[in-house]
Amino acid sequence: MFLDRIKILFIVNGFAIGGGELKVLDLVKGLNLWHKDEFEPVVCSVGQSGPLYEKFSNLGVKIVVFNKKRSFDFSLIKKVAQLIHEEKADIVHTTLFYADVIGAVAARIAGVKKIISWEAVTEHYELRHLIAYRIASILYTKSVAVSKAIEKKVQNEYKVPKRKTMTIHYGVDLSRFYPCADFELRKSLGFRREDIVFGTVARFTKQKGHRYLIKAAHSVIKRNKSAHFVLVGDGPLREEIEIMIKDLGIEKHFHLLGFRTDVDRLLNSFDVFVLPSLYEGLPNAVLEAMAAGLPVIATAVDGTPEAVLQNETGLLVCPENSDVLAEAILKLCNNKKMMKKYGESGRIRAEEYFSWQREVGQFVSLYKNIL
Repeated sequence: MFLDRIKILFIVNGFAIGGGELKVLDLVKGLNLWHKDEFEPVVCSVGQSGPLYEKFSNLGVKIVVFNKKRSFDFSLIKKVAQLIHEEKADIVHTTLFYADVIGAVAARIAGVKKIISWEAVTEHYELRHLIAYRIASILYTKSVAVSKAIEKKVQNEYKVPKRKTMTIHYGVDLSRFYPCADFELRKSLGFRREDIVFGTVARFTKQKGHRYLIKAAHSVIKRNKSAHFVLVGDGPLREEIEIMIKDLGIEKHFHLLGFRTDVDRLLNSFDVFVLPSLYEGLPNAVLEAMAAGLPVIATAVDGTPEAVLQNETGLLVCPENSDVLAEAILKLCNNKKMMKKYGESGRIRAEEYFSWQREVGQFVSLYKNIL
């Protein structure tokens, strides 16, 4: 039954919990669920093992880990090329810079010419990284961007020809997220029914712009004592964020929950989702919030406006501007009808354009087309 399956070797930087790695996990899971008779995924890490190893293993796919000995370990090219040859891979699908370069060169050495790079990155590469990527991109069959904004970046900055690029938006499992206010959970978190809860889910890094949300919240709380802010996530800036909240004297209005595995349920304790990022490929957290029926306030960076429609599913603001962010928050604070309208429209938009099934289906079509 499975003799003629298309074998795809997925190459990732590692099995740490990151956005790119989690999306590869979703894609492999989707292929196994809906297209098992057509595709055989194999997953290779060219960096390290990590917590996602077990999740990939639970999918029943073959997993190979090549631990790198330095930040850019060229010796892995030979090992990956040998793996590609042994597995008789039809397609090599890479995700994130290091895997992109190692995977593309290794695939060509192994004689595989069908190479797909999955692009979500938005920050600027250093010159040496940019040169390495441009050389590797010559070998790509397709560079798949997670948003139209990233596709343009791939064309303009990375110099990948337009004929080699395309966009496949991220998708989320809509069955995990649904509009439903969880008052019991709100109560357990210490909120009253009349409180207005603004939540965000993001790593504590400079990119995610927490400092601008905290400054905005300071202004909001002066004018609306019912406003509360929930930060889900962890990261290197946690201590700095905690100090900033304390210095502004707004500890009673901030709730830092750390890293959580029950984000799907936590979203149902929010009234509004906020993401003040400085840059984003296409924020998965925003898509999940829309699937949960939440109005979204986000910065209009990169691919975010492709998900959040201004005055339809939420409010878009310019990045690094706490005053504008505060005004957007206050606007929704004082308009429950608007919150409801944006939330309902967001769920509909998620169903139409950002479902997990749609994303997997588009990749399936791509795999078949390039073969």
